[in-house]
Amino acid sequence: MTYTNSGLVKHCKEALKLKTVYMWGGLFREVTKDYINLLSGIQGYQSQYPAARKAHLNGLIGKGYYGCDCVGLVKSYYFGGFGLKANAPGYSKHKNWDYNVGTMYNAAKFKGKISSMPKKEGVLVMTSDFGHVGVYIGNGEVIECTLSKFGDGVVKTKLKDRNWALWCQCPVIVDDTGVTETGTEVGVYIIGKTNAPVNVRKTASITGAVVTKLPKGTDVKMTGKSMKNGGYTWAEILYNGKTCYCDKQWVDC
Repeated sequence: MTYTNSGLVKHCKEALKLKTVYMWGGLFREVTKDYINLLSGIQGYQSQYPAARKAHLNGLIGKGYYGCDCVGLVKSYYFGGFGLKANAPGYSKHKNWDYNVGTMYNAAKFKGKISSMPKKEGVLVMTSDFGHVGVYIGNGEVIECTLSKFGDGVVKTKLKDRNWALWCQCPVIVDDTGVTETGTEVGVYIIGKTNAPVNVRKTASITGAVVTKLPKGTDVKMTGKSMKNGGYTWAEILYNGKTCYCDKQWVDC
């Protein structure tokens, strides 16, 4: 099965219609006594389940509630959906996809600072400490699972409402969205940074016309493609909306 950005957004919109509650370590299973005991007994999670919180969760048993955490909302899409089936068969088949927020970002091929985020439905937005993640659904809106002033469970918020610092394309999900909302760029990009002054050229050649010279420390939007020519490896980049090239050794990503 192929998992896609549009599929993730549809999944999150369906989750928004359900009765949900935030549960650390949760993967969108029905709230039961066994589920509460399972999650609250995980090493490192005990402090997230004080007596008052467990009492609240126990009060939801049998009332049609589902529990998950922020990254659990994302993972429940490719680990089997909603309910008791959320741990199988997807989880047993793809245990290496059991990311936390930080490892999901690290594994992503396309990622960067929030200021460079393509306005694509289905990309993930994250806080700088990787403590929280949401799913961008377009029109400046995010669906997230949270326990905060915004609610308890799956909610829809505005992108501007939080201090999102980073974005990424989920590493196990295929981008099927096409052109960004700006209509000027296609695809998602790797954001690199120059480690020295570097020439941006029209063609992948040392003799290619120089478009500009970027100073050290400049963010560079890279397509992920590269080619070898004349003893150099040229990174394909986007500069002012046009495809250009620069010597890859001078760009870190």
